[in-house]
Amino acid sequence: MIAIPKTLEDALRDRFVVPFVGAGVSMAALDRNGKRMFPSWGDLLLGAAARLREDGKRPEANVVEGLLEKRMPDYFEAARHAREGMGAGWYRYLRQVLDPPGNRIDTGSLSLARAVWQLPSRLVITTNYDQILRYALDDPNDLVQISVDATAELSAMLRDEIDRPTVWHLHGFIQQPQRLILTPDGYRELYPSQEDEVRYRGALQALRHLLAARTFLFVGFSLDDAMFGNQIAWVQEAFGGAAGPHYMLVRARELRDTQRRLRDLSCIEFLTFEEFGDPLVALVHALGSAGNREPTSPPPLAAGAPRPTARLEVAAAPSPAPAGPLAFLADELEVMVPPVTRVAHRSLLTEAAPAPPAPPAAAATPRSLETTAGDGGMDMALVRQSYRLVYQVQRSVFDRLSELSDALAGIGLAFERWDPSLFSRHPKSTSEFFRRKYWAWDFLPGYRLQLVWQSSASTSRSVVLEVVSDTGFTRDGGGEPDPTRFGDARAAGSELQISLMRSSVRNLPWNQIWSSLSGQEDTIYDGNDHELDAGGRPCTYRYLRVDLGAALDKEAFSERVIAPVSAWLAR
Repeated sequence: MIAIPKTLEDALRDRFVVPFVGAGVSMAALDRNGKRMFPSWGDLLLGAAARLREDGKRPEANVVEGLLEKRMPDYFEAARHAREGMGAGWYRYLRQVLDPPGNRIDTGSLSLARAVWQLPSRLVITTNYDQILRYALDDPNDLVQISVDATAELSAMLRDEIDRPTVWHLHGFIQQPQRLILTPDGYRELYPSQEDEVRYRGALQALRHLLAARTFLFVGFSLDDAMFGNQIAWVQEAFGGAAGPHYMLVRARELRDTQRRLRDLSCIEFLTFEEFGDPLVALVHALGSAGNREPTSPPPLAAGAPRPTARLEVAAAPSPAPAGPLAFLADELEVMVPPVTRVAHRSLLTEAAPAPPAPPAAAATPRSLETTAGDGGMDMALVRQSYRLVYQVQRSVFDRLSELSDALAGIGLAFERWDPSLFSRHPKSTSEFFRRKYWAWDFLPGYRLQLVWQSSASTSRSVVLEVVSDTGFTRDGGGEPDPTRFGDARAAGSELQISLMRSSVRNLPWNQIWSSLSGQEDTIYDGNDHELDAGGRPCTYRYLRVDLGAALDKEAFSERVIAPVSAWLAR
């Protein structure tokens, strides 16, 4: 099974992902003789040099070939010299090479391009000049193509006014050869330095907006275009690292070199596939399926967490009053709430403590949550008090997390990201979030949070912490979990589940290691050190479980969480 990061899965489901297609998608297309339909950058320019030589322009051909034979080929300068040498013939050559008749294509070789259209996005961005994405549609005439300077269309694109398959050709497309961005002067007009005039200002601002607001999925794109990479770096710096993450599909054996080459672009994460062809197509299909299915909850990281399936019942049995900063809420609840419901909210305050023994059956007067949490007959005073109570708990948790983050920063770990771990992030602002395809749970992200801190210094270290407000959260089907079917809140718990990882190897693929934990034996969650195989690289793992209620106090949190976590990471 292909492991997909939950952040990416949520972004796919919320239609936040924009596929960004590179030359690899076009180069996968073959003609009926099994030959590539479209050339690589190098082959395109070598063909131009050959055409120059055929036209008796050997010096110009030599210059183009010399630029391509350099240890670091200079494609832009080679393109400039080819254009200058060929004159008007340059555009005829480009049309001949990049716009062959569609009936020459072996339609069976379009599987990767077709898989791109299965991703949950009507918009695809590409730096390719060809028409491969048009050929991959069932109805090629339904495609809308946006050029680099189509400002009205770009404005509509940013307003999400896209109702048909749309390709934004960031560098132009072959039907408008004179407007292709292929040479240094064209690149400077889109990606200017400080002293250059911006000709395509609208396109540049649209690109930066999407990089900041959306998640890019790079397919068949190596990100070796330095000028485009500079725009990612600009957005990363301008938004203080808050943009992204963006994801790049990379062949497994090229992962380490790619990570080293793009090490300054921390907002780029990597998903690997074994080889071009079917494995890459299968990965893109899996991403499309993930974005088009209903949300599903992953299994808990820790084994043994109680998952009762009985209907929640609340008994009117006495309960000890809570102590500490939340006591005033219990006092207010005592006045406002009927006796039969008080116990439920006492349990919210005290569920982290050991569960009290169940009262004798004769003394209990069970009452299902359905009597108060259905579509009608709801006690809104109780709801208001519950919101206030949740705020107080959440505020305390956040304060403790701030202290942990400061402590981790002191030993070289930076906060990476957070996610709700059992459901999705909030839908985007233009979504009809009230529809049943979304969960009301999505608006309770503090109910179960996952936070990540990482370091890739001389020793790679990672902390993944889950705030589990209720271990009784239960799924009994594919739909939205129903709390009336959860077990008794007094039998559940509230805890911090902490995964610690360290390795002497730098820049480990933490996402892959994290995903692989689900296949490990339950024994790795015993609080001891375990050695994992991270693709041939050693990694030590330890799992800690801390009672949340007992750690809300600042001193207790320092003793139970900060001290042991810091000591283990500092080894």
